[in-house]
Amino acid sequence: MTGKLCPFCRGLGWVCENHPLRAWSEKLGGCRCGEGMPCTCNTTEDPEIRVVIVEADTTWH
Repeated sequence: MTGKLCPFCRGLGWVCENHPLRAWSEKLGGCRCGEGMPCTCNTTEDPEIRVVIVEADTTWH
């Protein structure tokens, strides 16, 4: 859940990767010079991001 009163992302949940203290937004005061990344107040996690990577058995018999 994002913090609606967050001083960094202003409730968007995303900040600029290059400037993590600025919201990832084209609006006044926002920044989009880098990729967007989750703000510290953004505690929701997309299940697709948390996929467990299973290494294949590469042993040759």
